[in-house]
Amino acid sequence: MAERNRITHPAGDAVVPAPVALRLCDASREWPLPRDGGRLGIGSDPSNELVLDDRFVSSFHCSLERANGRLLVRDQRSRNGTLVNGTRVRECEVRVGTRLTVGETTLLLVGDGRTGARSAAELLITADAGFRATLETAERAARSAANILLLGESGTGKELVARLVHEASPYAPGPFVALNCGAIARDLVESELFGHERGAFTGAAERRLGVFEQAHGGTLFLDEVGELPLSQQPRLLRVLETRRLRRVGGQEERALDVRIVAATHRDLRAASAAGGFRTDLYHRLATVELRLAPLRERPADVALLARRFLEELAGQLGERRLGAEAQAILEAHPWPGNVRELRNTVQRAAMFSDGEIGAADLFAQLQAGRAPLAAPPVAVAGEARPVQVDDAVRDMVERALRDHPSYRAAARAIGMPKSTLHDLARRYGFKR
Repeated sequence: MAERNRITHPAGDAVVPAPVALRLCDASREWPLPRDGGRLGIGSDPSNELVLDDRFVSSFHCSLERANGRLLVRDQRSRNGTLVNGTRVRECEVRVGTRLTVGETTLLLVGDGRTGARSAAELLITADAGFRATLETAERAARSAANILLLGESGTGKELVARLVHEASPYAPGPFVALNCGAIARDLVESELFGHERGAFTGAAERRLGVFEQAHGGTLFLDEVGELPLSQQPRLLRVLETRRLRRVGGQEERALDVRIVAATHRDLRAASAAGGFRTDLYHRLATVELRLAPLRERPADVALLARRFLEELAGQLGERRLGAEAQAILEAHPWPGNVRELRNTVQRAAMFSDGEIGAADLFAQLQAGRAPLAAPPVAVAGEARPVQVDDAVRDMVERALRDHPSYRAAARAIGMPKSTLHDLARRYGFKR
């Protein structure tokens, strides 16, 4: 791996607040960073301020030093090197969201959560080695101007990973603009993407900038790009190839400097083979292609994320703890809605619990005198108990569809994405 003598993040401290702590990437431990003029030594020797029990960490591996408002990491001629976002460095300015790897230990620089200004890297916590490798690949790809295509089910965090790419890229000082291509009316797709001039069509009373121009100098996130009508794909391809666009109804072409991150839950290779998506556009978007694993493939992250959500809710609802039985239920659930569904479930449980969250607190609005929720028997403190998760979810979906006039209203009532409700309704054989 190439080593750089010195690199400085182009965004500087103007984009995100200064780091205040170092955190293990599984969020299990955290250490405060030094104030201005201070130094934090990292290594396996007991005299370091941060001592790591890692056989690949040198006695005096590296240090973090703050001076004049800047935080620098310096490698101390370690055996295996010090990596910043996957790049081996000797000296490097770092900021909130930077991943620091020493030996087999990965640490994250985090800001003050009380400010509410958290980076994407702080929010993307994981204990899963495969998912962590995906995030590190995204950060490495971010350093170039290459287009990135994110593949994954709804709720896996595609927009958050797109923000991670933006924050780790040379485009970080610019805007981050997101567009859900599946939520645009077909006759407005061209205007949303490329903008229009006044009078370009009926109802165009004023000139409007499209998302490409809005994102100039920054990153454009095209979510659900697989939903774009085939008729609009050639023009998108041309803009990506030439980096120039002309507004609808306009004559002048404008140069663009935009980083493109696209995402979809569809198999674009199969769609291209079937003629539903242009093959040349697919290859243009997928210079780097990353698959985000669904939550059911990352079981170690379920309890980790649940506890993070409870921490975030503590200011509103008070402290909540995740009981062993509740954790077993969460880990047994397949999570068709992925992290988004887990967040909604934890929020509902926290609202209806007091102190420790137990089995009966999950999907609490269903209880009304019913027995605790269901799933296959799980061992809790050496005892096998039947925990009925699936029956409770089925009951919740059935009642929501019965009591509300539309899927949208039913999904809103139970705090679930409409797409997840559709999936569950098909799974259980419910029809409106």
